[in-house]
Amino acid sequence: MIRTIQEVADTGVTWIDVTAPTAEELNALAKEQGLHPMVVEDSLDPWHLPKFERIEDTTFMILRVYGERPERTGNTAQDMTRKIAIFSRGDTVITIHRAIQPVCEQLERDHARAHPNGDRCSPSCLLVALAHRVLESYDRPLEAAEETLNRLETMLFDRRSRSPALVEVHALKGTVGTIRRLMWLSQQVLQKAVPSTERSAPLFQDLREAADHYIFYAEQVLEEAQNLIAMQLAVASHRTNDVMRILTVFSAFFLPLTFIVGVYGMNFEYMPELRRPWGYFAVLAGMGALSLGIWIWFRRRGWLGGVAEDGDR
Repeated sequence: MIRTIQEVADTGVTWIDVTAPTAEELNALAKEQGLHPMVVEDSLDPWHLPKFERIEDTTFMILRVYGERPERTGNTAQDMTRKIAIFSRGDTVITIHRAIQPVCEQLERDHARAHPNGDRCSPSCLLVALAHRVLESYDRPLEAAEETLNRLETMLFDRRSRSPALVEVHALKGTVGTIRRLMWLSQQVLQKAVPSTERSAPLFQDLREAADHYIFYAEQVLEEAQNLIAMQLAVASHRTNDVMRILTVFSAFFLPLTFIVGVYGMNFEYMPELRRPWGYFAVLAGMGALSLGIWIWFRRRGWLGGVAEDGDR
């Protein structure tokens, strides 16, 4: 479907928005607007990452918009985002995409960024407004990722909650890593874009600063995810050490007692202590003293809830 948005045309720019075009429609549009066949072919490639090209008097860029309801079958750019191709030639801006893009519909309803302060709209103003919408589409997923990481971190240190699955954190890390990569590629595209007028130069600078902000935001969330993975491994190791410590304490108590019981449980003919009237009580007293000594030793080392003394650490 090809439609010309007249509201923008009235302000000096013709915006042609193309959704899911057929081959015939696209070829006709390319001939009418003088678009190069190679870049037109790239505009239909759903796997293309952000890129920038300038061919004669035509500026061509590809950006990727985070989908409102992406098909989360993976953490690749193609799973999470949708491509939008943008052509700028003279006073005409052409956007091509396979599915309906909410960013285009929002921009059509609100041209505040396309022609600020009531000024006559230029192609640069429209490109900046559209690129801003693309960048802002990553705001919500980054916020959601940060909120999820905070929730998982709270669960990690709450013994009443189930520990967060490492695979969940790793998947979230992959998502944020992909967003960071797309933001970096988008920044490279925007760095190459040149404003059509000096008046729109500050708008491009503001756009580049916005891209830097989202890169920094994504790197911050990615670092939090990496730290959470490290903390989860450390907590798991600490809990394993606690289990090993408990097993060690039980072993230290029962191994010597089991040894004593085993010695006196042997059926030798000559064991003088067995015939003494005080033998049974002496062995019990010895076992009790040994257990008390082990308990004191572990207590002084802080293994039984006490505070370890400096000389016993």
